[in-house]
Amino acid sequence: MFRRVPRAVFLLIVTAVGSLFAQTKGPGSLAGLVVSEISALDATPNLAVWRSLYPSEHVKNAAYDKEYESQGLWCAASVAEYALADGFKATRQAFFYVPPGEPGDPLPGNHDVTLLRQCRLLALWYEVDNPADPTEITKTISADLGASLGPADEAPRFKRTDGDWGSGYWSPYKVWERANRRIVLAVDPGGPIPRPDAHKRLLVIARSSLAPRGLSFDWSGGAPKGQPPFEDTAEGARVARLENPCSFDDGHNNWPGGLINFGEKLLREFPVSRWKSYIHLTMARAYAAKLILTYPEADLNGANKPSSPEALRRAAITHFRAFLEENPGSPDARSARREAWRLLAGLPPSPIHFACTD
Repeated sequence: MFRRVPRAVFLLIVTAVGSLFAQTKGPGSLAGLVVSEISALDATPNLAVWRSLYPSEHVKNAAYDKEYESQGLWCAASVAEYALADGFKATRQAFFYVPPGEPGDPLPGNHDVTLLRQCRLLALWYEVDNPADPTEITKTISADLGASLGPADEAPRFKRTDGDWGSGYWSPYKVWERANRRIVLAVDPGGPIPRPDAHKRLLVIARSSLAPRGLSFDWSGGAPKGQPPFEDTAEGARVARLENPCSFDDGHNNWPGGLINFGEKLLREFPVSRWKSYIHLTMARAYAAKLILTYPEADLNGANKPSSPEALRRAAITHFRAFLEENPGSPDARSARREAWRLLAGLPPSPIHFACTD
């Protein structure tokens, strides 16, 4: 279920966002397009408002693939193609993310794909394919952006905090860091060793300071954060095994199934365990990891493709709910709530970069 927005508030949002984009029809330059649109990151309209204003834009649904650049955390992207007066053809993707919420806030009651309408704009990604002279064009765009944004910083590789896939090789790499947003202008040479036939891209990436970055939860198979220390007991030793998911693997990366069976048995045998909430969280993550394997573009790494994806989704949601109800103050609670919301909205799980086999 999603909250009804008061009509007066809805009209204010529509008016504000509509005025921001009134000037984008027939933009003269890429820099002009970027400057005319980035103010929308302050208004953070939701997808429903955006679609009412721009029904002709193509909506790209989230899918589980190697979308490292945006880290797989978005709900949907609204895509527009621009033929600019300065000769560029640019693609703009407006990325919408899970709406804000505190760990203790109630989750939606049921699985409902219309929840996607609540996802809000937090990033704009502009791309020009194979520009003729990337270095010279970057200088021109940087100067044009600088007229509105001020001087840019040249970020060395070790200070690039965005985590975009391959960004360590992007050059040039210019950054406008502001309190409420971060804008990057860069050229992707198409790989660590530039080649004449490489696919190059000129990129402008504008992100709200509220946009999530990195993995949805800090999990590479180890124990959840804040877990009580294990006692030297039979129960403690068995729960501690959950820290090593690969101990359940069969040599073919089918560890989620073994961990799930073991964890469900733990919950039956120790219904009042002091580690109960963390067992639930580990189980939720294991069900989500198994659900990932049902998506067409997922890398199975030798694992069997599971059946019944909706059963896996329901089980993951159930365990995320149980964890949040028992331990809303956990360091993992915020990311767990976001992940549960994604699953309730019918979205793929956020990436879990973990496998037991190569």
